[in-house]
Amino acid sequence: MLLPNPSTQYDELCIRAKNLPAFTLSLLEETERFELLASVGELGPDPSSRHFTKRTKNIAFVFSERGNWFQIAQNFFNQAVYYNSFSGGYKRYYRELPREFLQCQVTQKILSQFQKIYEIPENELILVQVQTSHVYPGDENKCLTGQGIHSDGADKAMLICLKRENIDGARNAIYADRQGKKAVLSPFVLQAGDALFWKDNTVYHYVESARARSEWGGTRTVLLAHYPAIYYLNGRVNPNNRLIVDPRSISL
Repeated sequence: MLLPNPSTQYDELCIRAKNLPAFTLSLLEETERFELLASVGELGPDPSSRHFTKRTKNIAFVFSERGNWFQIAQNFFNQAVYYNSFSGGYKRYYRELPREFLQCQVTQKILSQFQKIYEIPENELILVQVQTSHVYPGDENKCLTGQGIHSDGADKAMLICLKRENIDGARNAIYADRQGKKAVLSPFVLQAGDALFWKDNTVYHYVESARARSEWGGTRTVLLAHYPAIYYLNGRVNPNNRLIVDPRSISL
């Protein structure tokens, strides 16, 4: 479901969003995407992705106070194994997003959007990740996330496509069940500049595999935001999110 641009119908958007488990929104113009991408800097390695599609990633833990955005010094997150049987339960270290990222007006715009839509209080941590999936010929059957249909362990989440280059596929989907039989949003391509918002403690999400159009490969760069982020600091289970992964896939 593609809702109108919030610059023209923002109040309607917020009212409707409160009652939707998931929705998409045209959020960024091309010039805004380029400005945001320039502020991200070089993405660092993602060691966990050696088991699926190659990925590079930078992260930041951020919060707002009186309309201003701040970043804490934190170079890892720990996702509970309850939600991620593949790479949960331990500290995953990444390069931090540079200071220029949070100083970027486009960054502040999208974070404020996320905060207002879901009524996120001030001084509450949000985990932000910018990551690129690097797709090469032969990767058609590789998973982009290392997970299947899953929840990330948050309450609210946002995914913005910043760039798609020389790839097909990588369709997103939202399901009411872990088996993918009850589609809330059937598989669709999230185009550059568009955002997906969902209630991570209510529905599951999924990203299909991608196919490179060129022998040199292709890329897909996205920005992810999750709230509340406090549980990603200590690896604890979020008491508001009980969407467990398939217990048979958890390795103890």
